[in-house]
Amino acid sequence: MNKIYKEIYPNKLFTLSEANKIIKNYNVCKNNINRLVKQKLVTQLKAGIYYINPLDNKEFYPDTIHIASKLRNDATIISVSALKILTKQPNTDATIYIGSKNSSKLRIDKHTYKILKSQNFGIDKIPYQTPYGTFEIKITDVERTIIDCVKTREIKCVELVNILKTKQLELNFRKISNYLEKYNMPILYNKVGLLLELCKVQLKIDDSDIDKLKKKLTKKIPYYKEKGIRLIRPKYYYYKEWNIMLPEQIFELTKILKPMS
Repeated sequence: MNKIYKEIYPNKLFTLSEANKIIKNYNVCKNNINRLVKQKLVTQLKAGIYYINPLDNKEFYPDTIHIASKLRNDATIISVSALKILTKQPNTDATIYIGSKNSSKLRIDKHTYKILKSQNFGIDKIPYQTPYGTFEIKITDVERTIIDCVKTREIKCVELVNILKTKQLELNFRKISNYLEKYNMPILYNKVGLLLELCKVQLKIDDSDIDKLKKKLTKKIPYYKEKGIRLIRPKYYYYKEWNIMLPEQIFELTKILKPMS
């Protein structure tokens, strides 16, 4: 049996550089892989990334998060994709978000891999379980993940609030404060502060910490804009507590969810 196929079979997904560690000669290694592809024992996902076709499972396809972790040497799962993992939600999204030194966008089969330029902080290595094994991936910690969800606008505020209110997450406020300083984007204090206040009971955030964020607000009044195609222009309402203009849906949410002091 082919040496690459035999040794990589348990992992299913592999890169050319990983295979090159098994067969040291690059050309011989590449020829071996090409032979496996022609024999339909291996499928090429994109240049340099392949997966094993198990003999007992003709419908096999690798986990999309596992694929994302192989797309760059510094690939980190971020934003909504990280949130789904950290809150143990099913990974059914058509778009997977990845952090790396350089941005890009890849389409592989039915999924889009959106690679965003990302800074190197607030990153953990965790075991990630797939149907065919457990693998180590790099992922943003919960504090940075929440900030990134707000920063990238890849999830609606109402949906994010619902997730944070129903999932048991504990935040380290010092990390939140540190990461906001690193990003150095004034609007994040308005947005993240609002979010934390609405979910402060579930996230166990002290009022004194909320006040620390309020002290960081500038005189400028930003708009909480969300992505999406709209047929009509959204109405905005001024929300004094966080000195921000909110779209109607979020403004109404504050009336319902704002914790009593």
